[in-house]
Amino acid sequence: MKKILIVDDEEIVRYALSEKLKENGFLVKEACDGEQALEIFQKEELDSVLLDLKMPGMSGLETMKELKKLDVSVPVIIVTAHGDIPTAVEAIKFGAYDFVEKPPQISKIIVTLSRAIEKADLEKKVRNLGLALETSKEIQTAYEKLKELDKMKTDFVSTVSHEFRTPLTSILGFTKIIRGKLETVIFPQVISDDKKTTNTVRQIKENINIILSETERLSALINDVLDLAKIESGKVEWKMAPLVVSSIIRQAFAVTGSLFTQKGLQLLEDIEEGLPEISGDNDRLLQVLINLLSNAAKFTEKGSVTCRAKKTGNFITFSIVDTGIGIDTDDQKKILEKFKQAGDTLTDKPKGTGLGLPICREIIENHGGKIWVDSEPGKGSSFSFTIPTIQTAGQEI
Repeated sequence: MKKILIVDDEEIVRYALSEKLKENGFLVKEACDGEQALEIFQKEELDSVLLDLKMPGMSGLETMKELKKLDVSVPVIIVTAHGDIPTAVEAIKFGAYDFVEKPPQISKIIVTLSRAIEKADLEKKVRNLGLALETSKEIQTAYEKLKELDKMKTDFVSTVSHEFRTPLTSILGFTKIIRGKLETVIFPQVISDDKKTTNTVRQIKENINIILSETERLSALINDVLDLAKIESGKVEWKMAPLVVSSIIRQAFAVTGSLFTQKGLQLLEDIEEGLPEISGDNDRLLQVLINLLSNAAKFTEKGSVTCRAKKTGNFITFSIVDTGIGIDTDDQKKILEKFKQAGDTLTDKPKGTGLGLPICREIIENHGGKIWVDSEPGKGSSFSFTIPTIQTAGQEI
């Protein structure tokens, strides 16, 4: 029998879930807060955790972070109110397997738990079989099943993202209209020396700007999720054509130049003479360069950013070199993975969606190249990628 830990500060919710899960053949443990959950987690062998997102004291996100430190393999399913769905989607970035809405439907919980446990069991099986059994039929079957489950999760996230895109676009549009009306019609009529009135007007302006910035951030996240899902599913139509290296670099400079001007940074190019053409999708490779240049501008406070291009064997190597804050060694290993960012994204406000670099990696790999990072904290970073020259593009790499 599979053992589930229910973590919720509401006793009636714990009781209802516990009884229903027991009726469906699960063993159940209960915790009323994050601290108690951690104690039970260390003592019991658990197959999954149902975790309430909003709890007094240690929040659901904080609890999940600590649980993942203890055992990253145990799937965590977030239980959340409808209004907290964006936060629940964010939780998936930090390691949650999935989320269900309150009031929880037991049928959906059973299905979600079963899939989560099945995936965790298969991953454990793959680990236990080890490298020596890579060619065996059993591990191949487990691998194919894992791919299927991963596709189901990708499809789910993609569907949720589509559902959020339209209302977010409406919220963003209406908020901009409201801000415009307030600033041009309402606020000019509010002429008062009353300090309370002045503070209220200021607070309204600040709140509207927060709504706009957060909506734009969520819109960017959704667009990146959909873009990555499209690339991973093989649905992108690659428009391959001969490209001049210097031309595509200068296109990227034209788009990002204002970012460097605003911060007083030098934007430099170092392009080897006589480079052969490459074969690639101009828009997608431009997307990679814009992303890397924008990141360099974002994390560099003084000095310069240099875009280099040189021939290395049958490839052109592009490098974006900055004099910024640099990246820790541990973060360098994970920064190209989905939803992974440098630093602690639970305590530090993320400066992006965590998908820009994984999208870059997918684009580069689809062109037959590779991407990597070299960095030293406090001295800067160098993001490099290779693209085959036009003579070798299309050959087996």
